[in-house]
Amino acid sequence: MSGNLQNPTKYFARDATGLVREFGALDTLLFASVMVFALVFTTTQFAWFYGNTLGANLTLTLLVAAVPFIFLMLAYWAIGITMPRSGNDYVWIGRIFHPSIGFAWSLFYMVIVFLVAYVGEVGPFSYAISAALSILGLQSNSASLTNLGNFLGGSLGTLELASLFTVIFGVFALFGTRLIKAMLYITWIAAILGIGLMWYILGTTSTSTFVSNWNAFLSNTCSSCSYSALQSAGSVGMPALSTGFGGVILALPLAFLFLFGGNYATGFAGEIKNVKKAIPIALFLSLLFGIIYWSITSTLTLDTVGSSWMTIVGHAWDGSGVSSTAYPLAFAPSQPLLLAVAAYPNNALITAMFVLYILGSVGALFTYFWIPSKYFFAWSFDRVLPSKFADISHRFHTAYLSVGVIVVLGIALSYVYAYLGYSVYFTMGSVLWGAAYVMPGLALAAFPFVKKDLFAQAPGWVAKKVAGIPIVSLIGVAVAVGFTYVAAVAYNNPAIGTADAFSEDLAVGLIVVGFAIYFVSAMYHKGKGMDLGMALKEIPPE
Repeated sequence: MSGNLQNPTKYFARDATGLVREFGALDTLLFASVMVFALVFTTTQFAWFYGNTLGANLTLTLLVAAVPFIFLMLAYWAIGITMPRSGNDYVWIGRIFHPSIGFAWSLFYMVIVFLVAYVGEVGPFSYAISAALSILGLQSNSASLTNLGNFLGGSLGTLELASLFTVIFGVFALFGTRLIKAMLYITWIAAILGIGLMWYILGTTSTSTFVSNWNAFLSNTCSSCSYSALQSAGSVGMPALSTGFGGVILALPLAFLFLFGGNYATGFAGEIKNVKKAIPIALFLSLLFGIIYWSITSTLTLDTVGSSWMTIVGHAWDGSGVSSTAYPLAFAPSQPLLLAVAAYPNNALITAMFVLYILGSVGALFTYFWIPSKYFFAWSFDRVLPSKFADISHRFHTAYLSVGVIVVLGIALSYVYAYLGYSVYFTMGSVLWGAAYVMPGLALAAFPFVKKDLFAQAPGWVAKKVAGIPIVSLIGVAVAVGFTYVAAVAYNNPAIGTADAFSEDLAVGLIVVGFAIYFVSAMYHKGKGMDLGMALKEIPPE
């Protein structure tokens, strides 16, 4: 620990975190990758992207988006190896600027990511399960399966299923590294098999076969839902399709959502072995694998179902939902539905696809559930929140109370999702998540000038300069400018980032609450003879 503290336990919860560095480079890569791409993320992603961007080229958009993301990964590489602690970017911003800024920013960031990436995906995951059951029920003429699928696809069913998974994830998080690793590797095996099977189904199905299967599969369900009828209904009043590079720029905020997540792995940097090696591998390979995965999956999907049809149907569904005039089908144009149609009438293939789709998605959801508990632990360890929440199980080396808080938070926010739907999270994902990275960029730019002693001792390339200018400062400026620009594009594009009262109130509320909590805590500790602001200028112990 840096500085001149004579009694660190006076300021921090104790003189060591109690966490154990048990995750290696491969583990970190798997965590980082699964947050960028997973089967569950495809559930309604393509209809949503192409419908809202009017057919912008996703692969080209991802390649353009990769530029600011490379700078973001460089920034988190520097942050991760310089201050490898739990809640890594919270520690970074608070120590460079002010602890109140670090806490308020990290509360905002953690909640936004948790809402969008966990709560906002455990709902679609529940929907994927309901869609699978409904589709299997239609194929086998099983009313019980169809009814169960319909129930799970409703608000109450989605809430119950999401709550069940949240409790299960809490159990896994409580019982330590071995159980977490076992779950991670099992679900990754299922994910690899599922991705391979998905690509096989899409790659071996021609558009003409898909059209024939679609009409045959849905003929008894909806008389006005043939392939051509949906295209005709959705075409009424639809704007012109997006062409050219201008459409790519406008689509960047949505493409960013395909690539977010890999850097979030530094949130548990305090538990990673050999961080200097593990973190850059995880950051850059997860970005590369994500671009490859989304580009191949998107291309195969469009080649199978038809690019204009996907755009038109997606736009109709995005704007009106299911069972509407523009989109009369009772099911969303989800990836499970498209895969079932492509594989029709091979029931064994469809069933295998659904099993792998669901099992292979568990790792992604667990990771987005688990990492927020690391921020809660870090806040409590710094005494900004009651230090009791930083207590560690001596047997499992897990912050059990912090995990418990995340379970409660996950269930509570799943209620909001189940009854308000993903639309309330749309602005949070396309605007707020990206805008959150402006602050780490600014902190990185200021680092060499604010923390001169630490900068002089920084590992590897982090302490290098070009023409007398610190490299990390240039990277930090690039991150701040790039993510500010894309957030502005999203906010000012009504098709992407139409501001809603929920998102705006939540963003402002989280920041206000964050500062309020910090200063109330500082006043409380000052009354006990402790200067919390001075303490949190120090890097917490390991």
